Amino acid sequence: MKKIISIFLSLFFSVLIIGDSLNLVQIQKREKERRKRIGKSKYVLTNSSIIKYALKKNKSFVKSDKKLNEPAKEKKEPIEKSKKRGEEYWRGRLNAINASIEQLKKKIVITQSTLNKASSDYIIASMPSRQNQLREKVNKLSKEIAKLRANLKFQESKKEDFFDEARKNGALPGWLR
Repeated sequence: MKKIISIFLSLFFSVLIIGDSLNLVQIQKREKERRKRIGKSKYVLTNSSIIKYALKKNKSFVKSDKKLNEPAKEKKEPIEKSKKRGEEYWRGRLNAINASIEQLKKKIVITQSTLNKASSDYIIASMPSRQNQLREKVNKLSKEIAKLRANLKFQESKKEDFFDEARKNGALPGWLR
C-alpha cells in the first residue's frame, strides 16, 4: 500500500513539475515574441546622455559647495590649438595649480592654529560674555576651514582633470613632473 501511494504521489508531482516547465517555456516564447514586436528602443540611457540633458535643462542633480567656492571657469581652447602647446605652456599651468593648492594648504594650517587658540581661550574664559564672543569666533573659523577644505578638494580634482587633458592633448609625461 505504501509503495502504491508513493508511486502515485511521485507521478502526481512529476506531472505538476512537467506542467510548470511547459508553462515556463510558453512564457519565454511569448516574451520573445513581445520583444520582437516592440523592437529596439530609439533611446539609450548613458551617463553622458543624462549629463547632456541636465545641462540642456540647466538642472543639477547634486547640490554641493563647489559652486560657492569655484573660481571663474577658464575658456577652453579648441583641441587643434591646445595640441600645438609646448612644454612651457603645460608646466606653467601645472605650476599655477600647484601654487594655488599650496596657498590653500597654508591658509588651512594658519586658520586651524587660530581655531585651536580660540578653542583653548574659550575653555579658559570665565566670563559668559567673553565665552559667547569666543564661541562665535570658533564657529566662524570652523566654517572658514570647511570652505577652504572644499576649495582644496576642488583644486585637487582640477589638477587631476588637468593631467587628463594634458595627456589627451599630447603633453609629454616629463613636462608634468
